[in-house]
Amino acid sequence: MLSRKTRWIAASGLAAIGASFATRSLLRRSWHAATGEDPPLNPASTDTAWTEAVVWTVAASVVAGLSSLAARRATAHAIGGPVPSDKFGDD
Repeated sequence: MLSRKTRWIAASGLAAIGASFATRSLLRRSWHAATGEDPPLNPASTDTAWTEAVVWTVAASVVAGLSSLAARRATAHAIGGPVPSDKFGDD
């Protein structure tokens, strides 16, 4: 039988992959709906206006953080235990 640590790593990896695809799609659609344009491909580029770069970076950071939180909590619920700290101890 797999240890809890191994199950957590496998399940959270799959959840992170799914969350990243969903987050990317949600961000692109939301940006397009709000602005009528595609999101900036490279916010650090000098071709991107500062306001657009800052808004995109803040929005992407907030949504990615919330997505990560939701994925970790859903994973913990699915494997039946608390969310472990980022630093794993011996199981």
